[in-house]
Amino acid sequence: MKKIYLILFILPLLFAAQSCDKELPYPIDDVKRGVAIDIVRSEGTDGVLYRGQTDGNFKVMLSIPEQQGDYSFLKHGQLFAVLERVLPDPTEDNPDRTKTVRDAKVVVDNITTFPTEITIDMADVYSKFGLTTPDIGETLYFTTNAVLKDDYVVPGWTEHTGFNNRILTGWRVNGRAYSYNVRYSVVCELVLDDFVGTCIVTEDSWWEEVPHEVEVTKVSDTQLSIAGLFNGQATNPLIITINPVDYSISFDKQILVPNSGVWWGNPAYNNFAFGNGTGIVDACDTKISFEATAHVDAGNFSGTWTIVLGK
Repeated sequence: MKKIYLILFILPLLFAAQSCDKELPYPIDDVKRGVAIDIVRSEGTDGVLYRGQTDGNFKVMLSIPEQQGDYSFLKHGQLFAVLERVLPDPTEDNPDRTKTVRDAKVVVDNITTFPTEITIDMADVYSKFGLTTPDIGETLYFTTNAVLKDDYVVPGWTEHTGFNNRILTGWRVNGRAYSYNVRYSVVCELVLDDFVGTCIVTEDSWWEEVPHEVEVTKVSDTQLSIAGLFNGQATNPLIITINPVDYSISFDKQILVPNSGVWWGNPAYNNFAFGNGTGIVDACDTKISFEATAHVDAGNFSGTWTIVLGK
């Protein structure tokens, strides 16, 4: 397992840092402050796309979390669409090879009121990408750009860094985790029974030792239990909830390894848990992907950790 250290915030050190007169290693005037804009799908609206169709009820809610504090330097926001497609990329040795390509477009500009609800015209969005309708293998994301008063644009997504503000998923907004994007997958029919049985973990940014097997059982029409995470070191299963409207995954904090202090030789690190979990079910490829925050009795680990598994 990767060696990971907790970030400890110690007040005396903060006071000492504030009393220092040393110059910063960069010009403070060049530092750009961003604005965290929360974006979620409006309740009761469509959560997925179907091949060849752009009609439907698609709306998102934008708000600025209270944790943001002052955002007077924000000029306006933009609704930013990111289209992910899997395209053929055959070679002589591998005629079935594919590649994932992503493109991004501003689809709504000059958003100055928060909170606000935005209606999405899917036909217009797809036309901006030079396409007419969705197709299987595509995923359409919506995030936000923040345009500051000096016209500097803080992007919600870039090709090299991915989605911005992922580290803020530990924030609580209206009783849920902060959301930095809304995802619309072009989907196949969701049948939870297809995931039951032995699945293979192909990505685990916490444990890193992949592949390894887990056992998935069906708890209810909207819940699955995943036993054997971290190559069997997780003695408790993880229960995930799947929303059949948008195929999204969510779960609150759950203790997976009660005696995890053995890993670090310190009982204060017991009760290793995952929380604030968010993700997606891919019904076409029978794949489950999610990210979560990590916790022990001593505190929280920084960042989020990704797990991908499937048949």
